Amino acid sequence: MKLAKIFLSTALSAFIVSSLAQAASHSISSMEELMELAVQDGNEITMDPGTYKVSDYMTPDRIAAVGKNLDYSFDKRPPNPVLTFSGSDNTYHLDGVTIEIDTGIFNEISLIAYHRFFFLNGHRNKINGLTIRYNGPQQGCNGTALTVWGDHNTLEDVSLFVHGSQPYGYGDLLGKGHSRITRLEKHSGLMVGGDHTTLRRCRVISRAFGHCFYVQGAHNTLIEDCYAEGINRSTSDMLRDTEGPAAEVDFKSVYENRAGQFKITSGYRKSLTEDGFRTYGSGGPRKQQTGKTTLINCTAINTRAGFEIIGPEDGVEKTTLTNCTSLGAERAFLLINGNIVTRKCRGDIKHGPLLYLWRGHNADVELEVAGQGSDYTVHVLATISGENHRVKLTRWEPEGPLPELPIMLGYGMPAHAEMSSPILPEEAKNISLINETPSPIVSSNLAQPAHPDSVDFSDPVK
Repeated sequence: MKLAKIFLSTALSAFIVSSLAQAASHSISSMEELMELAVQDGNEITMDPGTYKVSDYMTPDRIAAVGKNLDYSFDKRPPNPVLTFSGSDNTYHLDGVTIEIDTGIFNEISLIAYHRFFFLNGHRNKINGLTIRYNGPQQGCNGTALTVWGDHNTLEDVSLFVHGSQPYGYGDLLGKGHSRITRLEKHSGLMVGGDHTTLRRCRVISRAFGHCFYVQGAHNTLIEDCYAEGINRSTSDMLRDTEGPAAEVDFKSVYENRAGQFKITSGYRKSLTEDGFRTYGSGGPRKQQTGKTTLINCTAINTRAGFEIIGPEDGVEKTTLTNCTSLGAERAFLLINGNIVTRKCRGDIKHGPLLYLWRGHNADVELEVAGQGSDYTVHVLATISGENHRVKLTRWEPEGPLPELPIMLGYGMPAHAEMSSPILPEEAKNISLINETPSPIVSSNLAQPAHPDSVDFSDPVK
C-alpha cells in the first residue's frame, strides 16, 4: 500500500511538472494576438504594457458576429459575449495593460440579449494586472464589463472603470427590472457565475447604473482586498433639473414615499450606481443556488448598498464578511435570508442606515458604526426581522456624538430598501440584540419576545 501511494504521488508530481513544462510562453503586443490565444489552452501570455483599443480589433465581421446563434433553450437571457476567453489553464500577465472600450460601439453591436463584454468561460485561468476602461458617451447598453463564467479562475489586480448606462443620474428612482417609468439600460462591472472563483485586489470604479461586483449561482467564491466605488447625488439636486428623464415624467418615482406619493422626495442622498458587492440567490451557468461567498477586507464607497448579501440555503456553509467597510452608501449592509456571519465590519450613516437585517434565520452579525451623523435624511440605524439572529452593534473609533437614530426590532426594511418609503412592522423571533451604541431600541408588536430595553413605537412613518 505504501509503495502504491508513493507511486501515485510520484506520478502526480510528474504529471504536474510535465504539464507546466508544456505550457507555451508568448510575448504579445496586440489585441489580435491576445484574442487568438484566449481561445487556446495551456499558455503563459505576457502582453506589452500600453493602451489597446477594442475598436482596432472589432472589424465589421466581428461586430456582425455578436449576438448570433444564442441558445435560448436553457436560458431566457443567454450570455451574449463580445470578447470570449474560452481557453483553459492559461496565465495572463497583463501588468500595465489597459484595454479601452468606446461606448459608441454599442450603436454597432447586437444587443438583442444582455451582453457580457469580456466573457471568461474557460477554466483554471489566472489573469493578473488588467485594466479595462470605458470612454465615450454616457449611453446605455444592458450588460456587464467582465464575466467569470468558468470554474477555478483567479483574477488579481484587475481594475474596471465602467460607464455607459441610461438613464444615469437618478439611481434606481425611475425603476429597474420590470417596474420602471422609463427605458433602462444598465451596465455592471464584474460578475461571478463560475464555481471556485478567486478575486484579489480587484477594483470597480463605476459611473454607470449597475452593480460593481455581483455573484450569481457560484459556489465557494473568495473576494479579498477588493474595492467598489460609485458616486451619489442629492434628491434635492435632482428636483432642480429642468430637462432630462426625471423632469420629463414630472419627477415621478416607482417608490411610494412617506406622504403616500410616488414622487422623488427631497432631503435624501442617492447613489447613481447599484450595489458595491451583491450576491443573488441563484443563477450562473448552471442556474443553481448561490453557495458560500467569502468577503475579506473589502471596501465599498458611495454605492447603493455597500454589501447586499443574500445568505445561502440551509445546510450550506454560511457566507462570511470579515473586516469589510461601507462608507457613503444608501444602506451599508443589507443582509437577507440569514445564514450570514459578519466580523470586524463597519459602516457609516452619512447617507443611510448601517443595517437592514431582513428575514431568514441564524445570521450572526457584528457591525460597528463609523463616522458621525448626516446632513441628509436618515431615519434609522438598523431594522431587524427574522428568526434566531444574533446582532451586536458597537461604535467604531468614536469621532464625536452620533444622532440617536433608532434600532428598530420587529421591522422590515422599507419597500425595495428605498429610504423615503415607510418602514413597516415585520415578525422577529428569538433575536439576541447587543446594543453598545447610543441608539434607542424600538420594538414593534411583532417582536417576540420584545427586547427588554425596547420602547413602544406605534407609528412606522415617524
